[in-house]
Order: sequence, then C-alpha cells, then structure tokens
Amino acid sequence: MHAFDAYQALAAEAGNVLAAPQPLEAAEAEKKDSRAAVAAPPPVDIPAAVSHVPVEADVKTAAVETRVPTSQAIAAPAEGTGSTEETPLLTRLLREPTRAQMWTMAAAALGLLLLVQALFAYRSDIAARSPAFRSVFTALCEHVGCRVSLPQRPDLVRIEASDVHMVDASRPQLIQLTATLRSYASYDLGYPALDLVLTNANEHALARRIFPPDEYLDQSRDPQAGIPANAEITVALDLDTGNLGAAGFRLDLLPAP
Repeated sequence: MHAFDAYQALAAEAGNVLAAPQPLEAAEAEKKDSRAAVAAPPPVDIPAAVSHVPVEADVKTAAVETRVPTSQAIAAPAEGTGSTEETPLLTRLLREPTRAQMWTMAAAALGLLLLVQALFAYRSDIAARSPAFRSVFTALCEHVGCRVSLPQRPDLVRIEASDVHMVDASRPQLIQLTATLRSYASYDLGYPALDLVLTNANEHALARRIFPPDEYLDQSRDPQAGIPANAEITVALDLDTGNLGAAGFRLDLLPAP
C-alpha cells in the first residue's frame, strides 16, 4: 500500500467519525417534535354559528343557567321598608318563646288580672276619692250590670251620742232611739246600718235587730246620697218593744247591705 493510499484511508475514517453525530441531532429533533405534538391540544373545529358569538353573550347565558328559581330565591328588602338591622329583631319576635319568656308573660297576665279585680272590688272607694274615676266606673258598670255606690266605712263613722226614752208614759213598750253620727272621712260615705241590741237590767241581750239606712232616716234624707265629708247627722228610730221589758240597749254600726 502506498503512503497516499494510507492517507486516504485515514481521511475516510476521520470523515466517518466527524459525520457520526449527525444522526444523534436528528433523533433529538424528532423527540422535541413528538413532545410538542403531545403537549399541544388537538385543534377544535368551531362551528360558524358559534364562532361569531361575543364573549358577553356566553357570560349572560351562563348567568341564566345558574340563576336560582324564583320560588327558592330570597327576596331582598325593599327600599323604604327598614334597614337590615330590623330583621334580627323580627326573627326574635317570631320565633318560639323560651320558658323564661313564657313565665314572664304569664306573670304579667296574672298581674293585670289581679289589678282589674282590685279595681272592681274597690271601685266605690276609688270613685269616692276621685270624681273622674267615678264617671268611668259608672259608665263601665252600665255595661256589665254592677253599681258604683258610696263606700261603706263604719270605722270612719262614730256614735257621738245616743239615748232611749219613752214616747208615751201610758205605753212603756213604745220607745224612741236617737243617735248622733259623725263622719271623720274626707270624702262622702254611705250611711251605715244600725245594729241595735235590747238588754234587761242585767245587761243580757233580749232582742237584736239591724236597721238599714232607709228604715232609720227620715224622708228629708236620701239614703243614696250618703254622709257628707266631716258631717254630723242625728237620726231617730221609733220602736215597739212589746213584752220584752227592755231596760237598756247597745248600739253599733255595721256596713249597710
């Protein structure tokens, strides 16, 4: 082999060595192309009817599809009907009361009922002290069938003096009882009833009788008018004791029926 031939052989081998990397670069390029093909999404054909729809129309369509039905929607408070701060108060009022609240309402109802009963029981005393309430109670009693009379307070009326004497000496069984009554109240009182007990010489009770105002008052006095405040009246009562032989008496004041 000539030297020239050896040199050409070496040059050919060197050329093969230098040309060898070319297939590796081609392989890497193919790998990159395949990765890009996998990462990129496949093209989607958009119909011509949808391609020209604006984006705003898509948003409105989605809003219509996700809208809550009217029956399930919560109505917003209308303007002028109050602020949202009033809603919790309304909720507390409409919810079921607690046991403490029920006891409070029951106690309030019982207290109101007791007050009404007290006003009805003491209507005469209240009306005597306040003429304004008297007209109110009178109007109410006309509807419920009650009566507003003067209060009976025998403890505020005292017997200042009392006496018994015979009307006719020939008829000792006929006697007359006189008594002076004085009111110490600052308002008008109803006439009390007279509780008369006849006694013998030993002060033993022989007979007893209660006289209402219309039996011991004379015709010049109205039993419904009552005793004026701080006034004094004298009453006289004719009695027939029969065969009792009464030697004394006891007189007391009671509430008139």
